Amino acid sequence: MAISKYIFSLLLIINTFVSFAQDEELYVQEKPKDTLRFYGFKLGVNVWRFADFQFKPERFSYEASFDFNISHKYFGVIEGGHSEINLEKENFSYISNGNFLKIGMDYNMLKKQPTDFLGAGLRFGWTGFKHSADQVSINDEHWGSYSTAISEKKYTMYWLEVSMGIKGEIFKNIYLGWAAIAKVRVSGGKDALFQPYDIPGFGNGKNSINLGINYYIYYQIPFNRK
Repeated sequence: MAISKYIFSLLLIINTFVSFAQDEELYVQEKPKDTLRFYGFKLGVNVWRFADFQFKPERFSYEASFDFNISHKYFGVIEGGHSEINLEKENFSYISNGNFLKIGMDYNMLKKQPTDFLGAGLRFGWTGFKHSADQVSINDEHWGSYSTAISEKKYTMYWLEVSMGIKGEIFKNIYLGWAAIAKVRVSGGKDALFQPYDIPGFGNGKNSINLGINYYIYYQIPFNRK
């Protein structure tokens, strides 16, 4: 009789364990898999470009951004803008203007607040611009002093850009963000005789690597936010 009770208890335990395992397997099978999903896009303006005028009054530029959210984890990014230089010095007058475009992706490391952003980005940049100089005064011991002009030259340049930044929602659908940036020249934009003063989207024309910072304000298009 004792053995029968023991066997019955053992069978009851085994049956309970098997039932639990089957329920657990069913739960795992029914659990939805993570899939890539589109959660809308943002339109932004680089407000630092306007503040930059205080530090470089000879430069006028503007830049806009468009990003699309894929599962709150990946963000495809397109950025572009325009830049003009009008620099007046005692011994020359310099002008430059051109457009730039950057295409890349951001990776979001936040999990608890997926609608905000903290992460890294990678961009590939391009610019096409032209520049020239007038009223160039040259003092030479042999030929004396004279004035000349440097005719307009056109350039194309490419660079890679890596960034680390944040974006946070301050009001409904309104975001503020900033990013620290490192830009590395890939090709173009160099001239041994007439080096560009400032390259649109890249910065100082003398450098192969430029560091910078951007401040953006974004508007989230209210599409599929839930």
